[in-house]
Amino acid sequence: MNYKKSCIGVNFCLYLLYNKDEQKTTTKNNIMKTIKLPIQNVVNFNSELRVFNAIVRFAYNRFKDGLSEKDVRASVKQKFEGGCWFQQCAIIEGKSVFNRSGDKKVVFGGKKNREDYLKGLINKDEYKSKRTKPIILQGEKPCFGNRHFNFNFENNVVTYKQSRNNHIEIQLPKLKSKLKRELLSVQELAKEQKAAVTVKFNNQYIWFSFEETTEQYKSYKDLKNNRVLGLDLNPNYIGVSVIEFDKNDTFKVLYKKVFDLSLLNLPSGKSSDDKKSIKQTNKRKFELIEICHQISSLVNVWKCKKLAIEDLNIKSSDKKKGKRFNRLCNNAWNRNLVVEKLKMLSVVCCFEIVEVNPAYSSIVGNLLYGCENTPDMVASSIEVARRAYKKYDKGWFYPVFDVDKLNDQWKKILVGVKDWKSAFAEIKKSKLKYRFQLLDHIQNAVFSQFYKKSKTSLYEFL
Repeated sequence: MNYKKSCIGVNFCLYLLYNKDEQKTTTKNNIMKTIKLPIQNVVNFNSELRVFNAIVRFAYNRFKDGLSEKDVRASVKQKFEGGCWFQQCAIIEGKSVFNRSGDKKVVFGGKKNREDYLKGLINKDEYKSKRTKPIILQGEKPCFGNRHFNFNFENNVVTYKQSRNNHIEIQLPKLKSKLKRELLSVQELAKEQKAAVTVKFNNQYIWFSFEETTEQYKSYKDLKNNRVLGLDLNPNYIGVSVIEFDKNDTFKVLYKKVFDLSLLNLPSGKSSDDKKSIKQTNKRKFELIEICHQISSLVNVWKCKKLAIEDLNIKSSDKKKGKRFNRLCNNAWNRNLVVEKLKMLSVVCCFEIVEVNPAYSSIVGNLLYGCENTPDMVASSIEVARRAYKKYDKGWFYPVFDVDKLNDQWKKILVGVKDWKSAFAEIKKSKLKYRFQLLDHIQNAVFSQFYKKSKTSLYEFL
């Protein structure tokens, strides 16, 4: 085991006592829950298990001799390999065994296991196997749940960070919906540094222990099937709309909003509109995740059963519109991050994500719904939401094409056009602008706010 010895300061936390595969334990008025899962792939933690158990027994004996925890820690650091926190967790386990035993003598592995070995009923390997305790690595809120683990419950995977350069993937079984929702909720709280997740593991099983009272992500109640929240995701802007359908399948728009991310996408060292730019990558990802949480909250506020997004698979390519546009689409646009985050939140909060075909959504949206109070990205989001309401109904995908419902400009240009596909070709051929640009109509926003710290703006329209 190639742990680097470290002199990093050690944070202390309480040891959790496990008795059953899945249980609730009360410690200091907090309810602790433990979930046990079988490991699906072949892993070999024999070296770590050997060192961990050796430290536990060594620490127990030193506490029994009357040494303080500080002295025990110094002795362990000199005698054993292992990272600072790995050693500290083993010391905590040794101290817990000492505190539980009182004046009684402790037989590691149990008296029956020792008697069976002495009687020849089990061999030495079986004796050692039953004597070996699982590794317990305590969780920490400031370290995103646990400093030795990355959690990816949406894909049924966790990663054990054995050292800085050696990471081991642990595959979990396919989780039931209720259990997955609970673990994803804990994962989100851990990312926000609001939950500590203690992990216990050996070569066959892994246990996750956390405070059940910290669960803040509750499933949304009383969601309405006739309400859809639509999103139009772009590198610089996110258009949001909420629409409600009646019994005749006609809808009205309840809410319109735009998130402006353009400042986050400026190249480092550049500026625009006298506003200093910022370094991008991590800041932009953080703000996008925060916006995902705001969108999820809107789903709850408006009681929308469905959240609609476009089903896109965009690959890096030359867009033939210059380096800046290529950078914006290929590098700065973290669309997959937003989509995966929203899908995870949909599982946790129990609303539905619907991905629709994006064909001509922008031109349909702008021609039917675009106006001074409905800029391009909002108009597109309305069309995306409309398509999601009855995604699988035949004949629902395109709205009825009726030139009379378009404004006078398009009535003259689209003479003889009978469908949206030919309308798109004709408008492109005419080279006329059909989008209602946000910056041209920003004065029509009934509410606008620039958030200096997050470097984002939002606009709401009637």
